[in-house]
Amino acid sequence: MANDQKTDAYLCGRLYAALAELGRLAEGDHHSLSRSDVQRKLILEPSKHLTVHLHLAGKYLHMATANNRGGRAAAVFRSLPELLPSGRDLPGSLRDSALQERFHEGVAVQKAEIDTSR
Repeated sequence: MANDQKTDAYLCGRLYAALAELGRLAEGDHHSLSRSDVQRKLILEPSKHLTVHLHLAGKYLHMATANNRGGRAAAVFRSLPELLPSGRDLPGSLRDSALQERFHEGVAVQKAEIDTSR
């Protein structure tokens, strides 16, 4: 179970980074996921906060396309399914420091992947 939680925390970090990039492509650098206070809340309750942005992912893709950033947004959008825990819900909480470290590792990996695909 602990392994699953660490994997889920890592995937949540990657999912967060992908959704933040979609939001940035759609709305610019001041998208809500770019705020540090939002990231702190999100780590504490990922399912609550990430689910909202997952529901908005199509809207972000559409807005990014309207802003001539559709190609990059589409690539990020297509990566979303592989960033979801397989057959499980997103974790309700990542309050343990080891889980938060895995979340941050996931964020860093996803950001690096996004940066290399530009």
